[in-house]
Amino acid sequence: MRGIWKKPGFLAVLFLVVAASVLGILAVRWRISDLSSGGKPPTAGRVAWVAEGKLWVKDLPNGKARQLAAGENISRPAWSPTGRWLLFRRGEDLWLVGVGRGEARRVAQRVDEFAWSPVADVFACTAGGELCLGEPAKERPRVLVKREAGFDLGRIAWSPDGNWVAFERLKVGQSEAGQAGIWKVDAASGAVARVYISRLRFDRERGVVGEVPRLVGWSPDGEMVILWRGPCAASIEADGLPLGLAPADGCEEPVPLIGKDWDWESAVLVRPSFLVTAPGKLAIIVGAGRETWVNKRLTVYDFRSGRLAYPTGTGQAAVDPAFSPDGKLLVYSAGPEVKDAGGYEQTLRQGLASRRLWVVGTDGGKPRRLTNDPAYRDERPFFSADGRYILFVRLDGENKASLWLVQPDGSGLEQVVESIGLLTGDFTFGYYGAVTWNELFAYWPGVADTALINAAKSTPEAKKLLAKYPWAKIIVDRSGKSAVDFRVDKLESDDKPGFYLRLRVFIEPATNIPADRFLDLNGRVIRTEILRHLDEETVFGTKVPYLNPAYGVYLEFPRHWRPRPGYGDVAGIPASCGGNDGFFSLGAMNGEGLTPEEVARNEASHKLKPYGERPRLEKTTVNGREGYFVFPSPELGMGAGACCVVLYPWPVAITGEKYHYFILYGDAKHIRDFAASLRFL
Repeated sequence: MRGIWKKPGFLAVLFLVVAASVLGILAVRWRISDLSSGGKPPTAGRVAWVAEGKLWVKDLPNGKARQLAAGENISRPAWSPTGRWLLFRRGEDLWLVGVGRGEARRVAQRVDEFAWSPVADVFACTAGGELCLGEPAKERPRVLVKREAGFDLGRIAWSPDGNWVAFERLKVGQSEAGQAGIWKVDAASGAVARVYISRLRFDRERGVVGEVPRLVGWSPDGEMVILWRGPCAASIEADGLPLGLAPADGCEEPVPLIGKDWDWESAVLVRPSFLVTAPGKLAIIVGAGRETWVNKRLTVYDFRSGRLAYPTGTGQAAVDPAFSPDGKLLVYSAGPEVKDAGGYEQTLRQGLASRRLWVVGTDGGKPRRLTNDPAYRDERPFFSADGRYILFVRLDGENKASLWLVQPDGSGLEQVVESIGLLTGDFTFGYYGAVTWNELFAYWPGVADTALINAAKSTPEAKKLLAKYPWAKIIVDRSGKSAVDFRVDKLESDDKPGFYLRLRVFIEPATNIPADRFLDLNGRVIRTEILRHLDEETVFGTKVPYLNPAYGVYLEFPRHWRPRPGYGDVAGIPASCGGNDGFFSLGAMNGEGLTPEEVARNEASHKLKPYGERPRLEKTTVNGREGYFVFPSPELGMGAGACCVVLYPWPVAITGEKYHYFILYGDAKHIRDFAASLRFL
């Protein structure tokens, strides 16, 4: 660690500077076009579909269907995040149409890939070897990544905050070395950065030799890029590839997502509908083999712990998972495994006809069948933004597809679109049972939680609160008028509830613009001069918040304390503060494989005996996690050093080294107060 940070007024600057680097705030403002009367947004979202060469749209559940476009080869409708605009293909070209106004217009020719930003009405597309960015208000997309001779662009994916677009870039040549990589481009500046590159070479007998990454998407926090990895061979890819994670800031080698090795038995089909994310989670249909009627198991990966859960058994073959908005439920389509069909299509079709919708809790529990009509095959479910509805497609015995709504408890089943597409037997059989339903319909579930949160974060009050308390809980409330709560709770010793601070921001449903707001301080509601009260009021009384991103912790200490000389800093943040009446300092230990008690005993028995001859261990709970205090021998007094050992929620890298345990040092008089305020970022 380098020298102490001694600039004046560090308490005022410390948290605002750090928080500004942590918080990415984007205001998303729009007016939601209404297809029916009354000026209210649709209660169950909005659906667009292709039928008989026409593009249709309808507000759900009971809106009136309206034609938006007509022509040959219309396919792949895609909603903007506001529900105001639709992109769709007409042949090889990309077209755009507004839901409430105007004629459809061509925005790009000979397009390969396209995708809307998740937070604003901005889209990315690839055409002619270039990656472009477009907006409905502008006539032509602008070039973000220029064409480079010898390189082909592949899949694209927006980061969750809408700041970056990840893309595949491949170069294969017989006379020179090639490469396959995943890159990212800044949507604002056009700056390009590498995520991961694999070197390739051409062999006359074997063809292209080397591992090729295929882009899946981003982790929910935007820190990682998810990818498939395997040889440059279409036949191998068709049977699925292992999944991996690469840091979005770049790496030399990605890590396998399932297991320690690139396990082909845990391969995942290269199909977007087989993977879906929710905050902190990834749902995957795991199982090698291109046949979707066998060896396909629903699996949930936890990004924080790295653990896998298997909500379904091995007797089902699952497809098309979808999370509820709160991440607590998963809906998916599944039928009994068909293991010995002998390759007979009729037998396989009968097996596919047994697919029904199922729902299961992500934290455990038994799957529950949601639909069970033998006249239909049920697939491709989606939750509405409020979690009250599930839209899905049904296929009957005459090869006719329709769209239906059902509630998560199985009630309220109703047909909302009578017929989509002009279906052929080949289309509904799909590629080994996987049907590309996104060619025929698209669902806008309503204003997503992330859009409401981004709108609330744009307010001055929310910016000030999050700068002061960056670990505040953010909760979306749709029980009445849509609102977002930013809540800070002070937990007393043993995690008992104490004082709280809550900022509520109401969101205007028709525009997604922040409306009224109030501050709730321990039951006292404040509606005026909220910014002044946020400056003056604190949950912590005479304490000062302390945030250290390097150690991944947040705590409070007495306002009159200052940085301690000789203890250094990390990235400009002092690692220790104190005064005449006490101190604290931060520490960490690898401790992999050890229990909290074992780490605490190791600390207490240090050969230098910093806690005296008879240190005492005391079990505690810190921020909901098991921890241990180490108190000094009684003869040393309350001013002597003590510590608190807590297992990190996930390993933390500090100056390049990995640590599993956080150790908070302090004087015995204050150590309990420090621990009570401790939060992991």
